[in-house]
Amino acid sequence: MEDGVVALDGASGREMWSYLVEGTRVWTDVSPSGNRVHVLFPDQPQERPEGDDRSAEGPNGEDGSEPVPGRRVVLDGETGEVVGDREEELAGDVEELRGVFDIGVATDTGSLRVTPEPQLGAEMRSDADGGVLWRTEELFSCGEAKVGSASTPTVFEDVVVVRAVCGSGEAQVTALDLEEGAQLWSRTGSESEFLAPDGGVRRVGELLAVHEGDTVPSPEGGTRHQERVVLDPANGEILGNGPDLGDDQALVKTLEDGYLVATRGTEERVYDYEKRGFDGETLATTAGEAIHTWAMSVYLLPLEESLVKLEPRSPLTRGTDVVRSGLTVSEWGSGREADEIALPRPLDGGLSTQESSRAHDLLGDDRFLAVPGAVALVERTEGDGAGATVLGFR
Repeated sequence: MEDGVVALDGASGREMWSYLVEGTRVWTDVSPSGNRVHVLFPDQPQERPEGDDRSAEGPNGEDGSEPVPGRRVVLDGETGEVVGDREEELAGDVEELRGVFDIGVATDTGSLRVTPEPQLGAEMRSDADGGVLWRTEELFSCGEAKVGSASTPTVFEDVVVVRAVCGSGEAQVTALDLEEGAQLWSRTGSESEFLAPDGGVRRVGELLAVHEGDTVPSPEGGTRHQERVVLDPANGEILGNGPDLGDDQALVKTLEDGYLVATRGTEERVYDYEKRGFDGETLATTAGEAIHTWAMSVYLLPLEESLVKLEPRSPLTRGTDVVRSGLTVSEWGSGREADEIALPRPLDGGLSTQESSRAHDLLGDDRFLAVPGAVALVERTEGDGAGATVLGFR
């Protein structure tokens, strides 16, 4: 949250532990396994000068701004016990720590930071005392062009993937072993056409999904990226190249075990869904029990036994003044009508947006998710000190 972290038991919602910092906002990060939780905050609350614009800053406040004294506290994810507490300078206001060079990210090995050498480097620091565990240089081979931009590292339990774009416009992806910092593999845009300068990568379970920068029209309005290519982060092997689609079908979600495909029904805003493996085989389907939805490609959780779909505004209330929010649960292959579970109150009205990119900003992968024992929905209300509301469904 804005002032710290709270750990909840997934099945009951009971608070397990918390770590809150009074008087200032904090930056938090969790390692892939959940074993380590990092909390970073300034020693003193920082007020941004009126008219201050950091949008033009380079890495680490290259506009001449002074670093801010701060602290990094590392917690055991299961117990909340402090396993590390050390001084760490912040590049600026904690609310502005968004750049790839601004801050080290949490891993199960320590704190990983990308360093802004001409070809970029990386270093790992101990959670316990901040000592350097390893350091590597020249992650990329941009030649005289140097690295033009880089993305926040994508962290797995044993591997980290760093994506950058050279000044020449060529995209590159490099993977490192987290234990020793050794390079595992690297791909360039000239070798792999799916690595586009305006593309990106994302962790999907234990796999790496790639979008090629191009967008497709979304039935909800606007456009969205498609993650067709899926790589094994340990060796760079291509596991999936995207499903074959008919004219009435769309790829709506890339999964750890394949793809989620939607097929348009005969009625407006009615869809069937199926899970396909990377080899094209159908793994599960809603078996002709079409789902009525306002947002076909967002708010989806394909679970092992069912497809769970969040409806911020139920389609059953269209044309009326009644606003309902609920979950639709469709058991894979059952052939029976989907179950509808009403939420105790309507969700934030902004969540009824029909544009998938805006919807992901409002309710991304960390806001509607499967956790051990439940499906959880996290609402973050705008405003200082507003906290969060968490709803859990067994």
